[in-house]
Amino acid sequence: MRTDICSRDDYATQAAFVDALARCSAFPDDDFALDVPLPTGLLRFRIGTDVLTVLVDAWSIDLEGPDEHVQRIIAAMESNS
Repeated sequence: MRTDICSRDDYATQAAFVDALARCSAFPDDDFALDVPLPTGLLRFRIGTDVLTVLVDAWSIDLEGPDEHVQRIIAAMESNS
């Protein structure tokens, strides 16, 4: 499943997204600071053995991964608002 998270300059939604990743036990594959604004590029996170891919470009932030994890992260973002 793939979904748009927010525009690149929506820092409030980025903060909610970072919080939702942590609440869903997603951890970064590489060692980088998970701060807002998110760094530009392709970021990978893991939940167990499953991989979530976050694409951060000049315009937007997208999330792709197994349906169940993507839906849990979206639900965690919505419950945080």
